[in-house]
Amino acid sequence: MGIIKRQGIKSTIINFAGAVIGAFSALFIYSANDGINDEIYGYAQWLYNTAFLFVPLATLGVTSLVVKYFPIFSSEDSKSYNGFLSLIWGALSISFLLFTIIFICFKEGFYAVLEALKMNTEFLKDAEIYLLILVLLLGILQVLTSQSSNKLRIVVPNLIQQFGFKLFLPILVLSFAYFGFSREVFSWGMIGFFVFAALALIIYLWRINGLKLGKVKKPKKDFSFKEMVSYALFGSLNQLSNGIAFRLDAVMIPLFMHVDNVSFYVKAFLFISFIDMPARAINQIAGPIISQAWKDHDLENMNSVYKKASANLFLVGSFLFLGLWYSIPDLVNISSDPNQFPFVETIFLLLGFSKLIDMITSVNGSIIVYSKLYKYNFAFLVFLAVTNLCMNYYWIPREGIVGAALATAFSLFFYNLIKLIFILYNFKLHPFSVSTFKTLVLFTGIFALSFIINIEFSPLINIILKSVIVAGLFLPIAYFWNISPDLNKFFQEIKKVITTRSWN
Repeated sequence: MGIIKRQGIKSTIINFAGAVIGAFSALFIYSANDGINDEIYGYAQWLYNTAFLFVPLATLGVTSLVVKYFPIFSSEDSKSYNGFLSLIWGALSISFLLFTIIFICFKEGFYAVLEALKMNTEFLKDAEIYLLILVLLLGILQVLTSQSSNKLRIVVPNLIQQFGFKLFLPILVLSFAYFGFSREVFSWGMIGFFVFAALALIIYLWRINGLKLGKVKKPKKDFSFKEMVSYALFGSLNQLSNGIAFRLDAVMIPLFMHVDNVSFYVKAFLFISFIDMPARAINQIAGPIISQAWKDHDLENMNSVYKKASANLFLVGSFLFLGLWYSIPDLVNISSDPNQFPFVETIFLLLGFSKLIDMITSVNGSIIVYSKLYKYNFAFLVFLAVTNLCMNYYWIPREGIVGAALATAFSLFFYNLIKLIFILYNFKLHPFSVSTFKTLVLFTGIFALSFIINIEFSPLINIILKSVIVAGLFLPIAYFWNISPDLNKFFQEIKKVITTRSWN
């Protein structure tokens, strides 16, 4: 897969390192200090996810234009991209200003509706200013990250934003606990990090000549800015519905329960982030390539990316799922306080299976969003967002954080199923191959063995032995069965490098 594979592998390594830091923090930092750390970590996750949920409303879909229209604006003008970025920054400023005015004028009515639904609005009222600033910063970061993706460079943005935040947040939590920081100081600390991330990405894009401004011009004589506005508005609704479908759980939990339950839920979700890492990297770099493929009407290349991404993601995701699932009880037992991980196995199982399904269907979202039928994605997302909203509203008060996991798992499953059927019907494309069924057989066999082979030593020894069992069974079978030619070639290259160095 060329540039996709190279950038994907580098980005996955960075994401893996960030996930390790996140898991370490969950086990030994967020779970310590008699629940104080859990409370502030839960607040941090709520603040971030709530701000992220508001970004589509504040940007009116401007961020979705960056990848879609960059190939069109840059094809005839490599010096200033026909003023494309000037247009994006101007539209982003206007949209955020409108959002701020509307929020200030109608916030009391919004709070009244939530309170009528028996939700606690205390957090929202106390965090208004922090949310507004974070919404702006996250919108800016989305534009910068998308433009970096247009330049086929995703490693540095991931290093700065994703890895950096995973490293910074536990330090901030410890500072809150041991230096007596107030929640207000903690919130400004989070804002400070994202200011730094935005400035760092601006400098990076400038250095790779990806931040060119200029007079806004039509890239073609028959180009329609009206169509661009329409796409942005649909993009905003798509992003909003997507956020409601997949981020609403962490946002709604403290509206019904104590905020430390957000921490319990997200700590379980941190284990899922290991499984999701390759998918985030591949989807991020595949977006511009699929956008270009639609522009060139190159369905053959798109089909190849679709199938290869699915085969590779399902194989890697299955391996990570099995290793984590087998060792979760022992990982919890070595934490600062195992009691701070309620229902972790149930949540992992529900969300883990849904993530594997998401990885099998791979880049289906990008195929729809960058096609002429992009508006249909909005209809799918609205249906699923409403479903997820209702399910969370029903299940969280009754089943707590397990109810939140159920709602998210079902949402993700139905969302991917609908997109899969839509792409198959309209474009005659699907992600399945022989490799898909080989991986499914391998996964099912080892998953069943995890219930049969019981290892009962100390937690650390159990983790080592279980990891050896999963790797010893999974990797050789995957390699010699040639499930993924791409990954086999990658391992052969590593073997060649090691062999060459050993001889020298």
